[in-house]
Amino acid sequence: MKRLNKADIKILQLETGNFWPFYNNKKALSASALTKFMKELEYKAIPEFILKAAAERGKAFHQIIQDYFEKKNYPSFVDKIISNENLNQLDSRIHETINFLKKNELEPSNFVGNEQLYYTFYNGVLIATYVDISFENYIVELKTSNVKANDNPLILLIYEIQLCIQYLCTGKEIYLLWSTGKGISLRKFQISPKLLKILDLLIFFLEKNKEYSENMKKIITKKMLEIYQPCKLIFK
Repeated sequence: MKRLNKADIKILQLETGNFWPFYNNKKALSASALTKFMKELEYKAIPEFILKAAAERGKAFHQIIQDYFEKKNYPSFVDKIISNENLNQLDSRIHETINFLKKNELEPSNFVGNEQLYYTFYNGVLIATYVDISFENYIVELKTSNVKANDNPLILLIYEIQLCIQYLCTGKEIYLLWSTGKGISLRKFQISPKLLKILDLLIFFLEKNKEYSENMKKIITKKMLEIYQPCKLIFK
């Protein structure tokens, strides 16, 4: 069996403009690829224009929060006493998140950068991830979604698979910063045997390179959820 060597990994530019690792001409697996069928099951009933608008808000939110971590820059309205009910969805999340961070500073650590690429071999398979905000000792993953997502185990599982891959790729502590516009959750991610078992199954199904029927995808997802026992997030 050929010895795995990071020196053999090539970082190539994708059509999106992002750079991504390849090993033996094979693209590294991402959390997005592994959970794609789960997202399709969860979001298929939501109109495309709503998903697109949410994605644009998420992108703008990420940029502003990343600027806060990197430069301590933020919009002037953050310092004003404003009810979130008087702000749009994006501004309400920015307002509550930055004010929360100002009162609850994370452990001091040297800032590494935003949108950093990390990768590693996991059980002989190359996995990779971009992380939102990277420090020397930890990373911060940003999420914006409705608080009702806290009651949806599938959404929580999709989030945690991403965090699991980030943990494996970086070897750093992971903090999930979740903003809803009606509360903030800052939680340190904990790896678990159950999550690793689910990750192993997801890799197995994806590596088989097989097109699964809609019914089979539902069966696979049900199996994952039977293994997974989500912990609800507490919002402040």
